Amino acid sequence: MSFSSLDAQILYILNSYAGFDPIVVFLSVAGADILWLLIAAILFLSISKEKALYYCSMMLFLVGAVALIKSQLMVLRPEDVRFVVEASGYSMPSAHSTAAFATAMFLYPVAKKYGILIWSGAIAMALSRVFAGVHYPSDVMAGAVLGIMIGYLLLQIEAYFQKKSI
Repeated sequence: MSFSSLDAQILYILNSYAGFDPIVVFLSVAGADILWLLIAAILFLSISKEKALYYCSMMLFLVGAVALIKSQLMVLRPEDVRFVVEASGYSMPSAHSTAAFATAMFLYPVAKKYGILIWSGAIAMALSRVFAGVHYPSDVMAGAVLGIMIGYLLLQIEAYFQKKSI
């Protein structure tokens, strides 16, 4: 069995569970801006304005990076599946997954006591895209890896500038 057929088989199995549709729709809608704006507002109001600025910068960079990668890879979205939500454009990497894992990577150092919730939320966001039929598992895995890398990079940049200001 090839990787692509395994990828498709996992997609078809997860996509067949209609019982998760309300959760999938919620995560897709929340992941389309609402959640990220809410996190930026919470950072701005409760942690620091600077942290919120870094977060917003990360999200802008992420949007550009994902768009560039998608335009180069040109991986088509799944076909012959039950679409729970609408999606357009190319599939790899998943922007929702990238944003969720970048956010988790960025938030975890300042909210370690919520670590399980933070990382579980990122995983749920990624899986919801497969359940929705708009991404293959490899798309969300690529998004997770890219998101972790972007989150890590931003943390390193933030640490560098904090050392410079001391």
